[in-house]
Amino acid sequence: MITAVTMINGLANNTLPQFLSLIQIVAYMLGFWYVGSALYRARGAFYDSRITKESVVSRIFLGAALIVLPTFVAHTQATLFTSGNPSQLAYTGPGGASMTTAVEAIEFFVQVVGWFAITRGLMILKEVGDGTAGNGVSAKKGVTHILGGGLATSVVATAKALSATFGLTLPI
Repeated sequence: MITAVTMINGLANNTLPQFLSLIQIVAYMLGFWYVGSALYRARGAFYDSRITKESVVSRIFLGAALIVLPTFVAHTQATLFTSGNPSQLAYTGPGGASMTTAVEAIEFFVQVVGWFAITRGLMILKEVGDGTAGNGVSAKKGVTHILGGGLATSVVATAKALSATFGLTLPI
């Protein structure tokens, strides 16, 4: 019989880690595509005045950042929290082991959302560098995505920092 606890346990132990690996693989592929695209555009930049050198450079930097995305996320966490490893929430409140499993699954989901936010922030910075960003899109939006994603990828450290700042008590 499948219960909510077994579904959450399967999600936390099987699905989300594999999904995070998929995000990393897609980031590698996108990174190599952007670097190749930049090299192709660099060849044409000498002949076509519509291709700016800034777009070539921004694509190279985006490609490099996507290729090293796991390291980039670790450095974002280290910049914000002085530790590159997201810690697991040691939940000791009511609910026992089932509640601990649910909290860890929620935490892992927020980390996945953080990875998406960091990737989106890098894409926004590339668009701003290319000059192809739409109205109202600025580098501040890209940096905000990266910082917010960094906070989300280390959600426990974020919760601890906020609780220390505002004097709250966490069940850890």
